[in-house]
Parts: sequence; structure tokens; C-alpha cells
Amino acid sequence: MADYFDPNNNGSYNQQNSQYPQYPQYQSNPNGQYDPQQQMYQQQMYQQQMNRGAFGMNQPQYAPGQAYGGAAVTSVNDVLTKSFLFMFLALLVTGIVALFVANSPSFILSFYGNPTLILIVVVAEFGVVIGATFAMKKNNLMLSAILFGVYSVLNGITLSVIFLVYELGSITQVFFIAAAIFGAMAVIGATTKKDLSNIGMICIVGLFGIIIASIVNMFLKSPGMDYVISIIGVIVFVGLTAYDVQKIKKLAASNPGYHPMVLGLYGAMELYLDFINLFLYLLRLLGKAKN
Repeated sequence: MADYFDPNNNGSYNQQNSQYPQYPQYQSNPNGQYDPQQQMYQQQMYQQQMNRGAFGMNQPQYAPGQAYGGAAVTSVNDVLTKSFLFMFLALLVTGIVALFVANSPSFILSFYGNPTLILIVVVAEFGVVIGATFAMKKNNLMLSAILFGVYSVLNGITLSVIFLVYELGSITQVFFIAAAIFGAMAVIGATTKKDLSNIGMICIVGLFGIIIASIVNMFLKSPGMDYVISIIGVIVFVGLTAYDVQKIKKLAASNPGYHPMVLGLYGAMELYLDFINLFLYLLRLLGKAKN
């Protein structure tokens, strides 16, 4: 596609390069003057082409006069606000469910006394995450919201075990420590001008390393190795928090064809997973176990 910003005119609009026979709706009018709305569509088309496939999500086409995904284009700050709001709501649901399960002896005995049931719930969690991601890529707002809610409930069931292992005061203290670290890294990710893509890739590689090391340590049962894994886990999710916030900003700025609420849910799931994992690794390092 030819550029329609003239590099020899300090980035100003160039009439000669604005003609797109394959997109007649974006051509100049017969009088040679530019309609502001047509110019806006041309800029949107350029932005869409530049960002096509950049975030691994399907990008529905749009027609002149039709907003992306059938919804009004939203601002970056609006998407970030929705992401943090939905993340907070999901954490609230998870916490309430975890407390309810931990205070239900009959449920604890039936759930934790049945390894098969535990395995089913864990597998269901992975399945729901995959399903929610697929629904978001398909721009399905309702299904995305339902599956994200289901995941937060299932995660609450599995995380209820922390109330059986650690003292409540210790859990509360570590939660606020995790929230402070998470908040600081989120601010960095939202405000830094530095591209965090390389840091994100390093953290993703580190995450796979943690998974492999954790599986190995299930057989070795080494406290020292568990301690090292926890430290690396904290570092990895500290980095991923900043990286994911910046990634959400880029996705919102490109606005590649998704409902703003879907973008908010996508961001919320990314940040929810970052916070939960950061909290759990910190709890393994700093948490005080019950006698």
C-alpha cells in the first residue's frame, strides 16, 4: 500500500498519494478538496493495515460510518480502566468463593479428599481459560464475560487451600504487599516510553522454565529448589505485569476491531493471572504457615 503521508512535506497530507482505486470510498471528491470524514477513514485504514495481526487476534473489517466491531471506538484510558475494574471484580469473586469454601468443612472434606475431583476442577480451569480466550478473539462479549466469571469462581475453589495452610493475618499482609508491587509495575507499564517487548519475551521464557522446574521438584521435593523457584516466579510476574499493561495499551490504541468491553475483559484476564501468580509466589516466600 502506498503511503499517503508525504515524507517531503513534514508528514503532511499528500493529495497525490491518497488515491485508492480499490477503496473508492476513500478517494478525494471531484472538486479536489478533502472531506474530513474521508480523511479520517483513510487514516483509520492505514492504522488498521499497520496493526493487522500484530496482537494475534482476528480483526473484523468495517465499513464507512460503522464503528469497529459494531461499538464506538474507545480511548486507551477507558480500556485500561475497564481492565483494572474487571480484574478487581474477578479477584473479589475469587476471594469470596475461597473464604466460603475454606469455612465449609463438609465441602473441604468432599473436595480435598477426592483427588479425581481436584483434577477435574484444575483441568476445567485450563479449559475455561482457553474458551474465554477463544471467545474474546471472536469478539463475543457475553461468552467472554461468562467464562471469565466461571474461571474466577473455579480459581476461588482451588485457592481456598491457602486459608487452610497459612494464617489469615499472613495472607492479608502478603496480599497488600503483592497489591503494592503490582500497582507500581502497572504504573510503570502504563507510563514508560520504553518498549517492554524484550522484557516480556524473557519473562515468558522464564515462565516456561518455572513450570518445568516445578514439575521436576514434585519428584525431588527440594525446599531449596522450591525457594529459588518462588524468587524467580516473583521476578517473572513483576516483569509480566508491566509488559501486559503496555500490551493492553497498544491493543487499545490500535483498536483492531473489538468491542471495548471485550478488550477490557482481555486485559482483565491478563492482569488477573499476573496478580494471582505474583501473590502466590510471594505467599510461598513470606507467608506464615499454621502450626
